[in-house]
Amino acid sequence: MTDNTSGTHGAILQDAAPEGVDHPLVQLRNAGKAYGNIRALHGVDLAVRPGQVTCVLGDNGAGKSTLIKIISGLHQHTEGE
Repeated sequence: MTDNTSGTHGAILQDAAPEGVDHPLVQLRNAGKAYGNIRALHGVDLAVRPGQVTCVLGDNGAGKSTLIKIISGLHQHTEGE
């Protein structure tokens, strides 16, 4: 059953870290990528912790592939850390 009163479309959801884990395995703060005048990503915050499932989801052209390429080291981010 779907409850439309508590929809999460566009929401940022955060799970609590598992016990004993105080730091993420991968973390991005305010990360972004620009290709000249084109901004592919802007202001991305991401924390991937052990024992949790993390999903990258979005419309075509939303920057999912660019984000994964930054995380993997294939592309260098142009803003953030």
